[in-house]
Amino acid sequence: MKLKYLCAEFLLIFLILVLPPLLASQSGTEIPFPQLNWTRIQSLMIAILLKFQLDRELTPRSCHPLRGLSLATVSFGTLMLVYALMELVLTILASLSFQGPAVQAASSPNNVWQWILATAALAIGAFYEECLYRAFLPEIPSIIIFKLGIKFFNKHKKVIHYIVESICILIFALSHRYLGPLAIANAMLCGTILRICYKKSGSLLCGTAAHFCYNMTVLLFSSISS
Repeated sequence: MKLKYLCAEFLLIFLILVLPPLLASQSGTEIPFPQLNWTRIQSLMIAILLKFQLDRELTPRSCHPLRGLSLATVSFGTLMLVYALMELVLTILASLSFQGPAVQAASSPNNVWQWILATAALAIGAFYEECLYRAFLPEIPSIIIFKLGIKFFNKHKKVIHYIVESICILIFALSHRYLGPLAIANAMLCGTILRICYKKSGSLLCGTAAHFCYNMTVLLFSSISS
């Protein structure tokens, strides 16, 4: 794709998909559990389009199924360690009678049908976020920057890559601002883990699997504790 069209596409996606979550604020009410609605279907279609565009712009990489399974498993385990750490922080804050906002509460499904729909919604959400935040958002700006042909950028490729990676992880973390400050820290750590998973595997499937399993486990724990 020509550079000007790629720039226009990236700007449009940033304004429509990336910016709104950054501007969202805490509602002060209980967050509903994931639901399979028209918005989720739209997210799935957008993710498929993003995946198609990524396949066109990026060099194809193959990942052996066993390596992919290993990376997904390790990533999921690391995500759960982050979850345990966040729960420990919440427990400590509670013991200190900390009154500031921590993580906004979420509801849980009440019957089998709601669980089925919630599971489908979580799967779509994981795939969408992996396509947008783990692949499109970090990879496309790098392609644009190096296509500009500016000597300084080409001379400092590693530095540019680190800056782009850091900004993208920060954007993903701040997109969870509406859930509370602790959720921002959690998203920053989880986003880093999932980005590493994508970089090592070259596959969105590995990160999507780990991301989905993590979100599903958190929903199960939340349901049990509520």
